[in-house]
Amino acid sequence: MGGRSFLGVSMVFGRYKKPVNIKNKQNGENKKQNKAQNISTRTLTPLSFKYTKDIDDHLNYLFPDRQTGLHIDPSGAKYQIDINIMYPAYDEEYYVLYTSGMSSEDMLLPDGLEKDCPEFKRAELLMLLPKNWDIDNMVSPMPKHETYWPMQLLRMMARYHYEFFTWIGPGYTMEYESFANNTKLSAAIVLSLGEEISVIKTRDNNFISLYLVLPLYKEEVKYKMQHGFDAFIDKFEENFPANGGREWIVDINRKNIGLE
Repeated sequence: MGGRSFLGVSMVFGRYKKPVNIKNKQNGENKKQNKAQNISTRTLTPLSFKYTKDIDDHLNYLFPDRQTGLHIDPSGAKYQIDINIMYPAYDEEYYVLYTSGMSSEDMLLPDGLEKDCPEFKRAELLMLLPKNWDIDNMVSPMPKHETYWPMQLLRMMARYHYEFFTWIGPGYTMEYESFANNTKLSAAIVLSLGEEISVIKTRDNNFISLYLVLPLYKEEVKYKMQHGFDAFIDKFEENFPANGGREWIVDINRKNIGLE
């Protein structure tokens, strides 16, 4: 990959604002579309989020030269989770979506884990979508389930520790009834991609984990529960060998390794 090479629930739609905090190459047609979708060109920073700049700087370091937009959580949401959308740069093959707001408060870790793994206290989530994903529809005022579910999934997972006074970390899985009618994916797993990518050191010398969210099939969750996390990762890598990170891009029709 470029740069550093590397539901069954009702939907509530937020506002989308597209800043030029990296590089904006909009042509006339895009500007008209932005105006129609009430997209702003000013840089937006949610000041109530203590580590927003640290998180944005880290993502811009990992994925440089990308135009980035911000999908703002609906006004009045109990736990505000905004979604940043980094657009493909040049010949890149994927969008980068990442949360902002999950790390606003510490997660409640098991005894002993906080001392050994301080980066587990706070986290944000990351997802890679293919370049042909209908982003315009996803950020529109009335998106389709088929395009919107990745943002819905990221918000639900990011709010989980607030709502249930718990924590999520590498290997954690969540299951849902359905994401959309055009895919049988209906679950997700949280993955760490190594210290350089998945650990953010903040300006006040704290740490935030940046986890990849990978959508799964229910059968894959069952396999992971029966055989363990390491066995699942081995099986995934056997079927989807390392390919510069492309193996982590969401594919709504990918092979179901839980059926083997």
